[in-house]
Amino acid sequence: MRLIRSVRDKIRRVFGHREKVRLLYLEVTHRCNLRCICCYTEAGTEVADALTLDEQKSVVRQAKQMRARAVSLSGSGEPLLYESLRELIDYIRALGMTVVMFTNGTVLDTDTAEFLISREVVTYFKLYSLKPDVFDRMAGKKNAYEWVDYDCKDTGGAGRFRIPAGLRNLLEAQRKSEGKKLVGVEAVITRINCDSLPGVARFCRAAGLKFYLETPVFTGRAIANYESIALSKDEYRRLYHELVGILGEEYLDEQRRHPCPVERNPVVRTNGEIGFCSSRVACIGNVREVPLKELFAKAKKQKRKQDAAVNKILADKGQNGSYFRRCAARRYYEAKHRLKCNY
Repeated sequence: MRLIRSVRDKIRRVFGHREKVRLLYLEVTHRCNLRCICCYTEAGTEVADALTLDEQKSVVRQAKQMRARAVSLSGSGEPLLYESLRELIDYIRALGMTVVMFTNGTVLDTDTAEFLISREVVTYFKLYSLKPDVFDRMAGKKNAYEWVDYDCKDTGGAGRFRIPAGLRNLLEAQRKSEGKKLVGVEAVITRINCDSLPGVARFCRAAGLKFYLETPVFTGRAIANYESIALSKDEYRRLYHELVGILGEEYLDEQRRHPCPVERNPVVRTNGEIGFCSSRVACIGNVREVPLKELFAKAKKQKRKQDAAVNKILADKGQNGSYFRRCAARRYYEAKHRLKCNY
């Protein structure tokens, strides 16, 4: 085994080593019009040294040269508030790359929805609950949405639901396009909204939408509100079994097994700094000064060391999630704050 590693290392030194890259996570803005109680980035106002559009395009080109196939434009704030978003999306699509985006949908009008669908942007709508009062508590803002009726028969399902207007605009744009299914729903599991998540699951099943579930990353506002949002193991277990009754065990288990794509790919923060992932900052360097490929290789090496240390701490504490997807960032903050890993 040592001989194999030695030969492999020599080959890499002589010929170079091509990092495997499939996705670029590129934060486009730190601005946000909500104050979500579980936000790990503490999004709000724009950072003073945010990358320009030309600098963002340069990062995308570098990722393309590293064989990236997709770009995630998902924060750290609300991407739809970024004034150059459409131009950036058109640039990415012209390079033959897929665009993925997570949005709170508060400014998702008909024109924006039709633009996203026409550019085949894979869009996840953050739907914490179908109950407006619960949603407002999660969003940290009263009357965060306009709520409208939506009949799932338009998408081949059954049932009438009350949903945010932005989500309806997105679903109607998708239906009119008669093309790919591009719309999904994402929700973070907290004590505030856990009782209403089965309702979201029923809506997703009726509307034929992928339901992407996350547990909180305890940093930023999430750690500040830990007592209000953290679930016990029994609460996670109860929610899991209720969702199994709606979505099926195979559906949830597939999500749990699926590795986070952001963790394994380059992460460029709003100001150009490289992160370990979307929620773990790192002192690696800035794309304004060093090529992305070089920074990514350095980040991978340092991240492996950090992950090994975190895994040892949590293994010694006997902490392992059982019901919902684990990720290295959540485990890092659980080790840092000595939290229980109950999910």
